[in-house]
Amino acid sequence: MVIEVKNIIGGEFTAGNGTGQERRNPANGELVSRYNESSMSDVNSAVESARVAFEESAWPVDGKLRARVMRAIHSIVVKELDYFATVQSMENGKVLRDSKVEVNTAADLFDYYSGLCRLVSGRTVSPDPNVMSFVVREPVGVVSIIVPWNAPIVLLARSLAPALAAGNSVIVKPSSLTPGTVYEFLRRIVEEVKELPRGLINMVIGGGDTVGRELVRHPEVDMVSFTGSTEAGAQVMRDASTTIKRLSLELGGKTPNIILEDADFNGAIEGAIKGAMLGSAGQICFAGTRVLVEEDIYKRFKESILERFRRLKVGNPLTPGVDVGPLVSMSQLERVAKYVEEGQREAELLVGGMRLTGDEYSTGYFMEPTVFTDVPVDAKIAQEEIFGPVVSVIPFKTVEEAAEVANRTKYGLSAAIWTRDLNKALRLARSVKAGVVWVNMYGRMFSEAESGGYKQSGLGRLRGIEGLHSFTEVKDILINLST
Repeated sequence: MVIEVKNIIGGEFTAGNGTGQERRNPANGELVSRYNESSMSDVNSAVESARVAFEESAWPVDGKLRARVMRAIHSIVVKELDYFATVQSMENGKVLRDSKVEVNTAADLFDYYSGLCRLVSGRTVSPDPNVMSFVVREPVGVVSIIVPWNAPIVLLARSLAPALAAGNSVIVKPSSLTPGTVYEFLRRIVEEVKELPRGLINMVIGGGDTVGRELVRHPEVDMVSFTGSTEAGAQVMRDASTTIKRLSLELGGKTPNIILEDADFNGAIEGAIKGAMLGSAGQICFAGTRVLVEEDIYKRFKESILERFRRLKVGNPLTPGVDVGPLVSMSQLERVAKYVEEGQREAELLVGGMRLTGDEYSTGYFMEPTVFTDVPVDAKIAQEEIFGPVVSVIPFKTVEEAAEVANRTKYGLSAAIWTRDLNKALRLARSVKAGVVWVNMYGRMFSEAESGGYKQSGLGRLRGIEGLHSFTEVKDILINLST
C-alpha cells in the first residue's frame, strides 16, 4: 500500500500544486507515501480556512463541544493504534513497539485535555474598593503546528490537543520525511469526527524553507508551535519576530544520564541503553547520549555496557526482537558517520562505529550502536546533538562535578539521575538545568506533567495545565462599581 498524501484544507482533501515527492522506508527502500509540494496559494487557503472556522464557529466558546470532539479523537486514536504505529515505523524507522507506545501516549493526551476543555478558567480580584477585575483566558486564534519526523504522532498530539482544548484552530505542517503518518492521523479525525467544525484542522505539506517559513511569517497566523533543532528554532524566532507572534518551541537536547556509585547497577545500565538509543536509534531530542558515571564504578560500567551493546539487535523496525532500527535517511547516516569519525580523534571507541551493510542491511540506513569512553567534557561528540546511536561516557568524581559537567552544554531539555540516596538525587535535580529530570527511570512523560527546555532547548511548556495555558491569551476586564 502506498499512501497518497493530500493537503487538508477546509475539510477537503486536495493535492498540492507543486512538485511531486515520495517517501521510502529507510529500512528497505520500499515506497511508503507520495505527495505534491504545496504552493503559497495552498498555504493561504489553509490559513483562511482556519481563520473562518475560528471566527465563525462556536468552537472558541463552547467547552462542551470541544470536550466531545476531543473524546471522539481519543477513540479514533485508540481504535487505529496499530495502523498509525505501523505507518510511522515504515516512514521513520522507529521500532514498532516504541511507535505503539507513542501512539498510546498521543491518545492519552487527547483524553487528558478533553477533561480540561471546560476548565479554561481565569480569576477575579478586587484591586480597588470600587473596581472588580476579571482575568480571563481566551484562545490565541490560528495556530501553526510544525511537526518533526522523529516522533510525529505524539509530538503533533502534544501541541494539537491543548491547542484545540483552548479553543484555537490549527494548520499542521508535517515533516517531508513522515507525511503519510501525519496525513493518515489527521485524515481519520477530519473524516470521522462529525462535530468537528469544518476547516478547524488543516494540513499543508511542503519544505521547511518554503511552506514552513510561510506558516511562521503569515500575518493571519497568531501563534507557532515548533518542534525541531535549536538552529531551526532560532530561524523560526527570527521569522516570527516580523509579526511578534506567540511561540512554543521545543528544540535540541544533549541529555546527561548521571549514574552514581550507589545506584541499582543493572537498572542504571538498562536505563542508559534505553535512554540512548532503543527504538529511535538515538534520533530523539531527549536521548541520553551523555552518560556520566561515578569513578568508583566506571571500569565495571565500561565492561557491562560493552557486553550489552554487542547483544543489541539492529534491523527492520517491524521485525519482532529488533532493538535499534535504521537512521531516517542517507543524509542523517552521513551526518552520524562524520561525528563518529570526529569522535575517534577525541576519545576511545569502545564498540560500534561502522555502517551496517549487506544482506538485510543492503537497502537501509543502519549504523552500529556506538559507544565512546573517556570522552573529554568539551569534545564535539559530548557537546553537539548527533541524533544517532552514539553514546559518550564521561567519568566524574563528586556530585558537584557531575552537576557541573551536566550543565556544560547549551542545552537543557532533560536529565536522568540513578542513585539510592534521595538527598543526592534531590541535590542533583536542583542543580541540573533541565526542564525534566528523571530519578531512577528514563524517558517517561505524563500528560499531567509539563515538559520543556531550559537554555537553548526551547521556550514555554507543553503538557499539563501550563501546556493548555500556552495556547491562550490573558485578558483583564475591569468594571467600575461606583457608577
